[in-house]
Amino acid sequence: MIKQSTFNEGVQEFDRRERRTDFFALASNLISKGFDIEAHILLLATWNFARFRYAVKEFDIEKFRKTLRNLDKNFNALKNQTLGSIDLNKHQSDITTIFEALSAIKGIEFTGAPKLMHLVNPRLFVMWDNYIRGAKSKQFYSDLPIINSGEWIFENYPSNAEGYIRFLKDMQCRFRHLSPPSSSKTLAKAIDEFNYVHITLAIQEMEKRRKNLSNHGSEA
Repeated sequence: MIKQSTFNEGVQEFDRRERRTDFFALASNLISKGFDIEAHILLLATWNFARFRYAVKEFDIEKFRKTLRNLDKNFNALKNQTLGSIDLNKHQSDITTIFEALSAIKGIEFTGAPKLMHLVNPRLFVMWDNYIRGAKSKQFYSDLPIINSGEWIFENYPSNAEGYIRFLKDMQCRFRHLSPPSSSKTLAKAIDEFNYVHITLAIQEMEKRRKNLSNHGSEA
């Protein structure tokens, strides 16, 4: 079980290391003022850049606007739900509809969809990436301190709606006893930051070390 102190330290480390938080705050402010499309595009351009840059030239903003309008009823059905209180089995249909519609759009896809979902309901949806969903080499995960400590259990979640709902259930179970370290952050946002520090950044550092060793070996 993750301790509150470990959780707090992970979120504080995120604040020290990640410089894109200001863009997220800007996107949140835009959506609160009714500039939904602008907010989503800003988030995609800063937090989903790896995928969005390949689609930006052909990204159909009007089609995207229509997709969001069609999802209004699904988001509204979830607007009062939080990660700590929601019955994910009961609301599975709405989450599936939203995830599938957004992830089908080039430049958003399965990594970007939860980011946009979180922007609409930051109290419910937890963001993920390929590192967090367990898609990298198993060796990396076996070397992670957070897993060796028993505070995190490795799981390779499918990149579809079913996999995302499984991920949400695990996040709910694993973190619902904790409180966000700052009142300015929702529990769902703090969970993402904790995961990003302990999994994404940790594995990226392993990848960097492996690449450096490989380069040195080829030079020998």
